[in-house]
Amino acid sequence: MSVLMTGVRLTKRGFLVIIIPYFTFLTWYSVFLVYVVRHVFGSSAETYLIAYASFNFIIAITLLLNSFFIHRFNKKRIIYESSMVTSIVTILLLFTPSIILRLIVIFVAVLFFGIGQLAFFTYFWSLTVSEERGRVAGLVGFCSLPFSHIVILMTETFDFSGIVMSSVILSLGTLVIKLLRPEKKALLTAKKDEKRCNPEKRTIFLYSVPWALFSVINATLARSISLHVLQHVPFSYYSFVCVLQLVASVFGALGGGIIADFFGRKLSLVLGLTLYGIGSALAGLVENYEMFSFVYVVNGVNWGILLTLYLLVVWGDLANKESCAKIYSIGLINFYFATGVGILLTHQTSQIPLLISSLVSCLLIFLSNIPLILAPELLSSDFRERIKLKLYMNVVRKIGRELSQDQG
Repeated sequence: MSVLMTGVRLTKRGFLVIIIPYFTFLTWYSVFLVYVVRHVFGSSAETYLIAYASFNFIIAITLLLNSFFIHRFNKKRIIYESSMVTSIVTILLLFTPSIILRLIVIFVAVLFFGIGQLAFFTYFWSLTVSEERGRVAGLVGFCSLPFSHIVILMTETFDFSGIVMSSVILSLGTLVIKLLRPEKKALLTAKKDEKRCNPEKRTIFLYSVPWALFSVINATLARSISLHVLQHVPFSYYSFVCVLQLVASVFGALGGGIIADFFGRKLSLVLGLTLYGIGSALAGLVENYEMFSFVYVVNGVNWGILLTLYLLVVWGDLANKESCAKIYSIGLINFYFATGVGILLTHQTSQIPLLISSLVSCLLIFLSNIPLILAPELLSSDFRERIKLKLYMNVVRKIGRELSQDQG
């Protein structure tokens, strides 16, 4: 049993080495691309959306290009060196009044952000093994998501200088990898995944399709649903349901990781997608405050499950030492490319009626379950059998203790 009583072998130091950089990349992306870019482009909403989408495409292209050679270099050095470059060029925004120079600075910062993020995910793979990757990822999401949202909300109240300095501080958060020296205290003693065979292209494709569909729906039709709710309810209520969604996503990440390790990746993913489909349908069919609250909770749970499993777990299970960067880049590229497309289509999606957005989202999400049903399970059958046996033995021991107490 580990120090954190999770049943995994990763130590507290190992968790910190994963949680802090994950929090850093997750939060920096929102703070920098939302608030910094907004301040740079001022009140021009159309120009801002084009820039925001373009920088998402730049991240996707960066991930694609780096996936072919990043495995040849030291991942820890890439992470903190790219973070240093990102921090330095971000500070330059305070001294570059020209819009052209600021665009160049943002481009360089986003470029190195993509490089560092891909290196981090491959480094995460090296710290975990398949049998416990779900629980590790769930705990990472459980610990990092609340703080990420708090920092994002706080940053919204800052002026331009405060936002820039917040981005700089967040970038430097990845230096925890260097400071904690995980190679001495946190690495697992055995790395079984290094001996994995290359997965079939069919398997990669079957797991990629649901994530691609979800990413596109989340960036387009789901955005339409959210805009509709925002326009038809008081802002205080909208803020309340967003908090509900955040809380639900935190527990969704934790629960999804546990289910993925104990009962398999497919069950956890199907559960997340099914909940998302049900929530999408209900949002359009029943329009009242109680139903909107329920829908946001359900969507929070599924978002926590899918974000955790598809960013951290699924691609790690499909990867080996040589293909790790390429496999992880698939999931990240899908997310950033779909986000960019969704941003460009913001005006068009806002015109789609709520009922149509809801029902089409539901249909596509349920169809995305078909590839998962056809896909092979990624968690080894031997491990799942050991888990079932362990659960069975625990039940037997509990019944035995109860019988002993009754007889006493």
